Amino acid sequence: MKKLILAAACAFIAGSLNASEFALNTGCALDQVSVSAPVLKLPESPKPGLAKSSSYVQVSGYVNLNGNGWMPGTDGGFTSVNLTGWATFRDSSGKVTSNNTYVNTSVSLWVRPNQHVFQSVYPNLYVTFYRNGKMVGSTTMNGSISVSGWPSSSFFSLSGSGYLSGSLYVEDEE
Repeated sequence: MKKLILAAACAFIAGSLNASEFALNTGCALDQVSVSAPVLKLPESPKPGLAKSSSYVQVSGYVNLNGNGWMPGTDGGFTSVNLTGWATFRDSSGKVTSNNTYVNTSVSLWVRPNQHVFQSVYPNLYVTFYRNGKMVGSTTMNGSISVSGWPSSSFFSLSGSGYLSGSLYVEDEE
């Protein structure tokens, strides 16, 4: 039992000292104790890969808006018109695209019978973009679209078109 305890103590000390220090400091003969340290196998470090580069791309698209409204009273007044349309937004390469995006915005304006109406609309859309069928990100699209119409009765139509644009941070293709 003493030999076992002495061997354990010697093994502990041997782990922190070299062989000559061990023999001098413990009085143990090295031929009496055999110590083997477990072999540790370290996992392989991952091979460095190339980081994908990313960049901002400018996206834009042409939007047509149409809507119908009612003129309040016989002398006209302040009213709101809901304008809708469809647009496809793309980058300059045409690879990053939104496909068909529904645009829905409203405009409030003053109308009078038989007076031309001209108003700027500022849509603010949140649009998702794709490249090769995979989503690459989303961004806000905004801009100014001018709509106009001619109220000749209590019912009138507004239409107009313009560009919306935004920027999007995407990873470059491999």
